[in-house]
Amino acid sequence: MWKILFEQIDFTTANLIKALLEDNGVEVVIKSAKEFDPVIFGQGGMVQILVKEEDFEKAQQLLKEAQADEQNSSL
Repeated sequence: MWKILFEQIDFTTANLIKALLEDNGVEVVIKSAKEFDPVIFGQGGMVQILVKEEDFEKAQQLLKEAQADEQNSSL
């Protein structure tokens, strides 16, 4: 079963997150957030990021660690 990790996120950011998660062994699916989503200029529309239910907590932890690393590197 798949679980929504993020909802209403831009396509570019979704692909960056997907790369991070897949590099750490988490399978990711990106799908359109809406049936008929108008393309937002420069973003390519809004999407959802889904991960397998058993990988959900691992995915959340990886994202928290990446966010902490980003904040620490900007100090």
